[in-house]
Amino acid sequence: MIALSETDSKNTYWKRNLPVLWIGVFLCCASYTSCIPFLPVYLLRELGVGQADVNYWAGITFAITFLGSSIMAPYWGALADHVGQRKMAIRAGFGLALTYFLTGACQNVYQLLLVRALCGVVAGFVPACMSMASSSLPESRMGWGMGMMQTAVASGSIMGPLLGGYLSSWFGMRTSFFVGSAALFVATVAVVFIVKDLTVLQKGGSGAFTLLNDLKESLHNRELVYTMLMFFIVQSCVMLIQPLITLYVGHLMNAMGDEVIKMSGIIFSLAGFAGIIAAPFWGKRGQRFGYMRTFAVVAFVAGFINLFQIFIADVWQFAAIQFVYGLFLAGAVPNINANLILVTDNNTRGKAFGLVTSAQQFGGVVGPLLGGFLGSLMPTRYVLVTTGCILMCTALYSYLTRVRGKQI
Repeated sequence: MIALSETDSKNTYWKRNLPVLWIGVFLCCASYTSCIPFLPVYLLRELGVGQADVNYWAGITFAITFLGSSIMAPYWGALADHVGQRKMAIRAGFGLALTYFLTGACQNVYQLLLVRALCGVVAGFVPACMSMASSSLPESRMGWGMGMMQTAVASGSIMGPLLGGYLSSWFGMRTSFFVGSAALFVATVAVVFIVKDLTVLQKGGSGAFTLLNDLKESLHNRELVYTMLMFFIVQSCVMLIQPLITLYVGHLMNAMGDEVIKMSGIIFSLAGFAGIIAAPFWGKRGQRFGYMRTFAVVAFVAGFINLFQIFIADVWQFAAIQFVYGLFLAGAVPNINANLILVTDNNTRGKAFGLVTSAQQFGGVVGPLLGGFLGSLMPTRYVLVTTGCILMCTALYSYLTRVRGKQI
């Protein structure tokens, strides 16, 4: 294992690690977005769920994965401080490849629930790659580098829906899951043969009791807890409307055929394209003006833009607002990630990423369930407006407590 204190090694390996980790995150996110956003249609077409029940089952199948991940992520993160982030990435990558393959083979909704739960338990490929990237990057490149890693997420979010939409219409929806499984397998193999882990490993036992104590100690870091809260809120806002978008596009187009899947893929991809454009820019702004100051700005503006959803009349207006919304929201995660690095030590970075991943995944539980509940009470456009209000309130809280109050 290469120690983080070996500056020369670090300066050499980050240039090799970053491209491979970028490609790995890209393939992982592309696999996800080529399949998962279309689960409501998969439930309708392939698994025989009725139209009246699809919102309910879509919310459950989204939430159960995030629930499993939110429970396991702190354990995997703490274990990574003892065995290395690289091993965690390999474990998660091969595990996810298997679950995607099994998802494509499901024959009923109950099998799908079991596989989606297993997916949550083994997940963690992207957080492990993010942690390895942060440990590899020199301090002078941190903001830029984490912004670039976020573009991998955004790029995958562009290609995934487009690929999934066309694969589904040409070869059937199950093919998207099999292709996603193969992509995850390839990404993991690249990590196995190329990436060097530069994290510092903790000495001593790695039993469950030691890991539990490590996690409890980490939670005494108030800035870490605040960062977890921000991840939770942002992820909740993202996932709150994701299970509703495909059905909402169908409502705007007055249809529910292949054209809806393709259009939904385009809209998901627009948000990802916005992230490619904006994430490195906002990462640099955060490094220059302060990560929490930049986060407050992008969250407030993204929330304000979402208020205009109430005025949309057709699917192209919806797509345009989603794109502009994505230009600003793309700055949230890289700045929270960079701030996390500032408030944690190198030898506890795995636990920190595990805890924030748990908070993020718990947001993935709450978001779809809340979205499904609100979607049953009000039109989808008002659910989108509610999301904007939550983001604006979060931005104001961050500004008052972390920028104006502490001048971070």
